[in-house]
Amino acid sequence: MVSKKNKKKAGVVAYKYTENDQEPLVLLVSARKVKGSWVFPVGGIDPGETPEIAAARECEEESGYCVKIGKKLTPVESCESCHGKKTAHFIFFLATISAEKETWETDRSREWVPLSLAKDRLPSFFHSVAEEAARFLAEQ
Repeated sequence: MVSKKNKKKAGVVAYKYTENDQEPLVLLVSARKVKGSWVFPVGGIDPGETPEIAAARECEEESGYCVKIGKKLTPVESCESCHGKKTAHFIFFLATISAEKETWETDRSREWVPLSLAKDRLPSFFHSVAEEAARFLAEQ
């Protein structure tokens, strides 16, 4: 059982290329905790779920996009309180879009942005995730 003091979360850096793009576009969703900011689709891992299943489920719920999970990125930890009593362990995966649903969480917006501009839109916590995704995609 996962303690509430050490939450496990999974998310995706969903990407796509279009005909005119020189670089991949990545999916961002509006954040709930900080209004006006953007994040990668991410959320808690439910009991019995693998990180891959949780990441795909969260992306579908938050954005309406179904994804095919790819490369696992380096996990990151976040201290959620100034005294370090709560931490969250985040596992991110690169992912490609496999389908699009007509509905998603009504309190969220979604946007595709060039990967090189994603860091400007994301909280600093997500910068290392965006940088690793950029390095891997540049090697493809």
